[in-house]
Amino acid sequence: MKQIEAASLSGAAGMPFPTASRDGHLLLEVEQASSLQRRLYRTIRETMRAMAGRISGVANWEAKKLLARHIWLDAEHADAIRQRVLELRYPRVDVDCEVDGALAAVLAKLPSTWSDAEFLGGVYRVIKPAVLEAVQRYLEQSDRLDDAPSHRALRWVVEELSDELREFAAVWAAFPEQERSEESPWEAWLREAVKETGGILGPDSGQPLLARAGFSDRPRYVIPMLPKRDPRWLPAVTQVPPRPPRTPQEQQVWVAIDHVNELWACELPGAFIWHYENMPWELYRETARWAYDEMRHAMMGERRLLAWGFEVGVDVPMVPDHWMGVAARGGLEAMLFVVHGLEQGGPKWKAQLKTDLWQMGDPYSSQDCDYDWADEAGHIRYGQSWIKALLPSMPKDEIIARTQQEVAWWKEWIAEKHATGKHGYDEFLPRIEARCANMPAVGNPEHFKPLGSSAATTSYGYNG
Repeated sequence: MKQIEAASLSGAAGMPFPTASRDGHLLLEVEQASSLQRRLYRTIRETMRAMAGRISGVANWEAKKLLARHIWLDAEHADAIRQRVLELRYPRVDVDCEVDGALAAVLAKLPSTWSDAEFLGGVYRVIKPAVLEAVQRYLEQSDRLDDAPSHRALRWVVEELSDELREFAAVWAAFPEQERSEESPWEAWLREAVKETGGILGPDSGQPLLARAGFSDRPRYVIPMLPKRDPRWLPAVTQVPPRPPRTPQEQQVWVAIDHVNELWACELPGAFIWHYENMPWELYRETARWAYDEMRHAMMGERRLLAWGFEVGVDVPMVPDHWMGVAARGGLEAMLFVVHGLEQGGPKWKAQLKTDLWQMGDPYSSQDCDYDWADEAGHIRYGQSWIKALLPSMPKDEIIARTQQEVAWWKEWIAEKHATGKHGYDEFLPRIEARCANMPAVGNPEHFKPLGSSAATTSYGYNG
């Protein structure tokens, strides 16, 4: 591992740096240690924000799952480092101030890519390896006694970031060779641009963004109002089947379809993290967890469907119908009210599903709903926090009315698709029915209770 140059550290701290060492460790003053860790915090934070925003902008399903898990881990890493910076003679507020401008300019370009491969290559082949190297250098050359709290926090970063890179390698290996090779110019520019800033441990060069046509001049990434879906999946209109389940097996599949399509609810908080700049750190951290929770729910549905022999996106629809029915009309603000309104019914709905599925003889789906229910209680609070942050002067009664109106419009959109036969299930329903007919019997079919009377039940207990 390369030695940290004393000169570079003195520049980062803005003061003479002693050349002495003890037990192989350089003597970092508190101000120097906090300055270096602040730069690490900001790097991880801004990379996490870029990843969160691109969950809706990447098409590859495996990449979406990867990003959702990793923004949660990265938010936890950033939070631990931030807390340590504040301990190091900071409850000065400059931990979140706009500093390290050259590096920040590069990180702001991370999601401005033309393909999934470009984005993943930039994040996982340039930024994250550089962060890992920087953290390892800090641990190897800082005093493990004097700076013991930093060492404890940063060891978790090393362990989990190493896991992230291994998980990425498996996803990256499945990308076509042509896509991987076409992203290399972006990766090369990004690596050079980071170097020009002074690197992850600084000092920040203060230089303008490394100019190169086709790279530095790309526009800021904007959240798409229709999130991308994997090209291997068939086109779809609604996730909601056009009729209620008729058998216990269909009941199991209807619940799993609803679960796997909670992808839309993962993409939404991720979009908030990127779209809304300069929000309180605690809100970003909680929202990263929110996004990962929703992806966990989607993966619960995927796991059940795969166990029964269904191919996600081919045998069952994978469609951002909430975005289609809400975001196209009212943007992210309308989506916030819809998700908040739907989630208020989530705990009660998922608690009932837990009981019904258990009694029917499906303990696996029952457990999925049990943990989903536990998550949703926290999501209600996250939604309230976002409404308060974005609309601080809106009275409570107006918030309630707006929430009810947006949810009502969403229900009308779904009902219209069902009533007019524009639900897009014509190709999916025969496949679902055939596979359900071959599923194993549940233990207690006499406890089967259909989800709805006129249409299948969508997220959080809405009966069409």
